[in-house]
Parts: sequence; C-alpha cells; structure tokens
Amino acid sequence: MVDYPFLGAQYHKDKTVFRVQSEHAAGMELCLFSPDEKEEIRIKMNKGDDNVWTAEVPAVKPGQKYGYRAYGEYDPSRGLFFNPAKLAVDPYGFEVSKTMDEWTSPLLDIENSHDSAPVMPKSVVVDMKRIFDPEKYPHLQKRPSFPIAKDIIYETHIKNFSHLNTILPREKRGKLSGLGDSWTLNYFKRLGVNNIELMPIAPTCCGRQIQKREGRTDSWGYNPYCFFAVDPRYGNWEDFASAVSELHKAGIKVTVDAVFNHTGEHAATGERNQSLSFKLLDSPNYYRPDGDNRGRFMNSTGCDNNFNLDSPAGRGILHNYLLLMHKLGVDGIRWDLGGDNALDNYGRFQEDGAFIQELRFATQKLGMEMYVEPWSAMGGNYSGRFAALVPGVKEWSDSRKNFVGEFFSSRNGLLGQFGNQVAGSSNVDPHTNESAVIGTGRSHDGFSLLGAYQHPKNTYPNGEEGRDGSPDIYAKSYNEEELFRRANSDIAFNILSKGIPLIRNGDERGYSDPNNNPYCIDDATVWLNWDELPPRKRRLFLNICRLNAFRSRHPVFSDLQLFDGQVVEANGAKDITWLRPDGREMEGSDWNYYHAKTGAYMLNGSNNKGKPRDDDFMIMVSGDNYHTVDYKLPTPPGGGKWQLVFDSSQEEFASRVQQFEPGSSYALKPYSYVILTHKNNIARVNINTLKALAARKNAKRR
Repeated sequence: MVDYPFLGAQYHKDKTVFRVQSEHAAGMELCLFSPDEKEEIRIKMNKGDDNVWTAEVPAVKPGQKYGYRAYGEYDPSRGLFFNPAKLAVDPYGFEVSKTMDEWTSPLLDIENSHDSAPVMPKSVVVDMKRIFDPEKYPHLQKRPSFPIAKDIIYETHIKNFSHLNTILPREKRGKLSGLGDSWTLNYFKRLGVNNIELMPIAPTCCGRQIQKREGRTDSWGYNPYCFFAVDPRYGNWEDFASAVSELHKAGIKVTVDAVFNHTGEHAATGERNQSLSFKLLDSPNYYRPDGDNRGRFMNSTGCDNNFNLDSPAGRGILHNYLLLMHKLGVDGIRWDLGGDNALDNYGRFQEDGAFIQELRFATQKLGMEMYVEPWSAMGGNYSGRFAALVPGVKEWSDSRKNFVGEFFSSRNGLLGQFGNQVAGSSNVDPHTNESAVIGTGRSHDGFSLLGAYQHPKNTYPNGEEGRDGSPDIYAKSYNEEELFRRANSDIAFNILSKGIPLIRNGDERGYSDPNNNPYCIDDATVWLNWDELPPRKRRLFLNICRLNAFRSRHPVFSDLQLFDGQVVEANGAKDITWLRPDGREMEGSDWNYYHAKTGAYMLNGSNNKGKPRDDDFMIMVSGDNYHTVDYKLPTPPGGGKWQLVFDSSQEEFASRVQQFEPGSSYALKPYSYVILTHKNNIARVNINTLKALAARKNAKRR
C-alpha cells in the first residue's frame, strides 16, 4: 500500500510543522492568529514534489490558532476556486476554534474579495501525544475482546442523549464527557448494550439553506468540513479519549459514524455554494467531478458533492483517519452512505476502489469493526456487495426496518420476508457463511420505535414543506395497549433475529416524535426526557434490558452462523424448523400463502457434535391485527416440556413458571411475540468461578 503521510500541524517541543496538500495551487500561506484573532501573521509555505506545502515555525505551541490561504486560478468551469481572501480550515486539523454558524455573512461568498477570516472557525494546534498517553487514559487501547457477533449496538446522539439529564453534572450534559460518567456507564450496562455508536462527532456546517429557517441547525452533524477534529459542541479529543477509556474499562466498545461521502461545502457554485476548506485548497483533488465535467461536482449523495476518495489527497485523508481512530481506541466505524463512497466519477460501483481497499486495511491490519450503509442517497443499493468483497464487514439492513413496520401493521404477503429476516439472510458474508446484517429496526434515520406506530409523518418543522423523511407510515389509531404491544414485539424481533441488533437512543424510554427526520432540530422535542417513566414505558424499558441480556446469554440467538436446515445428529431435529399453526413443519407452498400474518419456528440448542450448547426455543410471532391463532406445540429437540419466557401481550417477562406439554396449544394473541424454552442439561460456568480458577493458576506459576 502507498504511504500516505499524516499532514496538518505536528507539534514538537521547539517547533510546529504545518503541511497541507494542493496540486493546483500556485502559492500557499500559513496564517497565524492572535488569541483574540485581531492580529494575523502570514508565512509563505514551500511546495514539495509530493504536492505538499510545508512551513516549519519555531516556538508555536498548542492552542495556536491558524488557517491557510491558497493562491491560484479562479475558474469554476475547470473546478478551480482559489481565492486568497478566503481562509481555509486545515483538512487535518485536530481542533477548530468554534462552531460554524454564520453562513449568512457575505464575507463567505467565494466570488468576492472580502476577507472571510473574521467569521471563520480557525484550526488549533493540538499536542496529540498527551491524548495518546497510556498513563492518562489507561484503557484507551484496552479494547473489549468479545467477538462482533456479541455486539448490541446503541446508536447515540451525544447532545440529545444527556442534555436534559439532571443526574449528570451540568458541565457533562450533552457532552462527550457525559458518556464516560459512572452514571452513564451503569445505565448502558443495565440496558445491556455493549457497543456505543456515536452519531457524527466532526465539526459540521449548518449551511445557508438550513440557517435561513428560524431556529434550525445541523443538529445531526452529517455535513462535516474537518474530519480530524471534534465538534466544539461536544468537547475535544481529550474528552473523547477519556470517555473511550472509561467505556472500555466498563467492557463497552465505541463506534463512530463517519461521513466521507460528501462535505458541508455543498455545490460548486450557486446559492448552496459554501467554501471552508477543501474547495479553497484544491477542489479538483478533493471532490469527484461529474463524469468528465470538471466544472460540476458529482452528486449521488443529494448534498451537491461527492468527496473523492480515489485521489491521492482524498485517499490520504481516509487512510489517516482510520489510523487516528484506531489510535484513539475506536473499535468500529459506521460508514454513512457507504454505497456513495465506492462509486467512480460516472456513478459506477468500484469493486477494488480506494474505499474497498481501505475497508480491507481497517479490518485485516487494524482489526477494527466496519459497518457499512450499503446504498447511495440517489437510489443505488449495493447490499451484499461490501460483505462479499471484504471479509468481516457488516451491512446496515434497511429491509429489517421496513419489514418490522409492515409486519406489525398487519400487511399481507410477508411470510417469505419473515423467514429471511429471522435467518438474517438478506445480507450474507460468503467468506464465513454468516449473517452480515446490522439489524436497524429503528435508527436516527426514520421513526423511533414507539413513533413508528403512533404518529403520521410530520417533517414540516424542518422547513422543507414535508418533502424530506422516509415515506413509510405504519401508524393507525391504536390504543395504548395496542401501541405498546407492537413496540415490545418490534424490538424483540430485532434483538432476537439473526444479525447484530441496533437500538436507537431513547427507544428504551418510549421516545416518540411525529418528525421522522429531525436532522435540523435542536430542542426539547428531540432531547431525551429523564423524568420517571410511566408504567407502560417502564415495562418497555425493563423488557429491552431483559431481551438484551437474554440474547447475550444464549448463543443460539447471538451466533451469526446461518441456519442450514440440516438435521443435528444428537436429536434428529434441524437447527431451525419452520412451523405451521397445526404444529407440522412448513413446506414450500406454505411460504406462498399471501394472507398469512403469523410465523413460528423452533431452534435446536444442540450443535453438530451432539453436545448441547444451548437450550431449545420456540418463537411465535403475530402481525395479525384481530385474530388469536392457536399454535400446536411440537416436541422440543431435547424432549420434555416447553416453558414460557416472554409474551409481549403480557407486556413483560414471565414472573412465574408456566409449562406446556408437547401437543398442547398456545394462544398467540394479535401482534405479539412469544418465546418458549426447553432447558437442556448444559454446564453453565459462573464467570466469577472462571476468574477464581485463573487467579489460582497464575498464583501457582509465581
């Protein structure tokens, strides 16, 4: 692999070296600012054969504010936007001085000669060696060792999650530091999640088109302009390192949501044209042209530009971003609109392009977990392609979200999809014959768990006249019991089907909002409410805690290996048996019954060597709005009786032993999810016993 040097401001004891890449610039200046930004010193930079401009400045220390001014041609028809009156943020900068919230200023118009520095964020010199210090953050590199199959992901918006949580100290609310607080760690552990996926943490552009709408901002952060810094709203890299270290200490992984398909600079020209960094420094290398048209950016993202990961400049940023995240202790990365990352200038999917190669580097060399959103904003869907090309990559599954909403809204013709979603076979890793599904039953991009069944879509507060947001509507006039039963069934299906479950922050607390796309909303309608939960929301919370613990405890649910339908020698039963209501195994024609709205299956707890590795289970699921369906219970693979674990129609886990004989019937209530178990004779070793044995062995060695 080509060596991609880490650019930006590198601090040494007696100097700081500044480096920025630009092939097409005719000149480059480093601009150093006084603390109050009223004074500016400009230093000419020298260009090397590698198109990297360098300035070595003695006595510059951490905290120094700076930026770049690039000289060259201004010719939009050729993709050239050089204008030294406009200050550029360092693409590799580790910190910015403030949020970017002054887009209406005429100083930012790239066509004029007004100095933009007065309103621009400045890059800030940071001594990253302090942040990588193992004594200061001892668990930063001590990553949790459990396999990816055991992940239960909790998608978290840093501000929305804790802004209203009065249990936290005020200075930690809505900040990265709040994630590492002991109260938050205990909350995550009680909930049973073990991988915190942070929505974008990079500095983001509000943008003129958003700022014109009163009270709106880029709350979600999907318009980055500096990949290597932390959004000042949340803190800095020290806050991040501290939080990661504490999360690791608690046995929790950290995943970051990375947006590399576009930047917040938006269009090449016109009203949505915004210029902060890449466009000013070397637009032809940082942005992908639209085919052969250098004067227009490719736009498969819907955000007016595609970041060019195949150019030396773009590839270098991607490669070094992976190295930085790994050094900061990040366990995994979720790639927003990963399908767009893999396209060439003509919109063709590249099976060996820079993005695919860097995914291989991250998984095979760095040992990081990679989660890809496998589609393009403009309609291209590449589900299965990433998992097939890169061993170990997992893919978000939009089909899981669509299926659960449709199924529990009593739609017809879904039995085949029911089987695919339970088995996790919609996205497959052919290298391991495992499910590659990230089960995004609910995520930021759409309705919340409760909101999906409670509200009709209303995105008018976003100011786009309702054009934005997912069109999928599952809400009807459900009463409270019907609403919460659906929510309990929905989340149970997602947690216990094959694949890695993802829970959206707030779903466990019954958060609900008719706006299914609140990307620009930053108010109490999106901040989690930490008041005491009413009874039904409290039961929903406890059920999710117990479902997560149940999945973690039983490998038959947390194993990603695909079912093969083969008979297990130990007991003559298949690994999974699909069942009809009369208790008989389903046949091919049964899958085609258009009006079927219930499904059931039996899981064999024995492995192929004949040793029980888990209990046996029977799962029954109803999407029927009106009818109770009696299911005749088969004999468990291990023999004996069935015992009730969970029935969402009762809204909670079974509190007393309820057993059922094979051949008896179980009444599956409308839109409910039921778990029955038969306990096999499995040696269950307490983790504390294992620790004690290990301690004795180590003591003998000493």
